[in-house]
Amino acid sequence: MSRLSEERISFLAHGIVGDLVGRRCIDPTRRGEVLAVLKAGFSDFEAFNDRIDEEVRLKIASLSKKVPEGSDEWKILYRKYRTEGMGKHRGPTVK
Repeated sequence: MSRLSEERISFLAHGIVGDLVGRRCIDPTRRGEVLAVLKAGFSDFEAFNDRIDEEVRLKIASLSKKVPEGSDEWKILYRKYRTEGMGKHRGPTVK
């Protein structure tokens, strides 16, 4: 799973805010507030994905049959367990 760097998060958040201001969806005076909320949301989403990834990797590692990371079988198990993990956990919520 690829991570979003702080620079990428900032780039995306600024782009979204710029678009929202341009479309008159938000008051330009609240630009900083909306930017902070978006950056926090992206960061929370990344942390959530990291937790799911860690759980999935631990689950695969705990199997009695050792499955080499990167193998076709490992990739299939990763997708399966990630889907299950996403279903049982709630993602980050917007404040």
